[in-house]
Amino acid sequence: MTKRRLPFIERVERNRRQRQWLIDLEHLLDPEREPPKTSASVTQAVDSYLQDLSSRSQDAQDQRVVEHINQIFRSFWWGLFACYDVTGLPRTNNELERCIRQMKMGYRRVSGRKNVHEFVIRYGACAALVDHKESLDELLVRLEEVEQEEFLKERKRLNLTLLDEAKIHRFRYHREDYLTDLENRWAVAVAQVNP
Repeated sequence: MTKRRLPFIERVERNRRQRQWLIDLEHLLDPEREPPKTSASVTQAVDSYLQDLSSRSQDAQDQRVVEHINQIFRSFWWGLFACYDVTGLPRTNNELERCIRQMKMGYRRVSGRKNVHEFVIRYGACAALVDHKESLDELLVRLEEVEQEEFLKERKRLNLTLLDEAKIHRFRYHREDYLTDLENRWAVAVAQVNP
């Protein structure tokens, strides 16, 4: 039995070493570890770890794994560290899915509707700001902290989103009317340019 294990010892050691790299990266990314972390400190720590990992002398298989890990991390780099600066922002997809599920359940309780897909699509990021357990007084206190300019900017963005949703709805359910209206507006625009 021991003789059969001997050819695989090197492969097992390599897999353990490569697994340890991922464990080390997970420890660097863990927001629960002390001291409290900021996106800048985690970015620097992960970047230096990846550079150190790349500079170590390794065989070809290890180097391929290091290049793959580096490529994957760099492709997600732009949004990987936002959770450290935004309180309550989920770090992983599982935490994000749990947050979305809680948001949907809260809206189901309030509205009584079984399907809340349209609500989430229509209100998007704004739906995440609704806390159904929050009292009216708590909501008013929270809303007093919002700047008027920021509110108007977000309201304009929401109105544009709602307009897009209305266009999609009209195209899906009233296609002939939508296309006729679009052709008429196009004809008017062409007539204004070429009198």
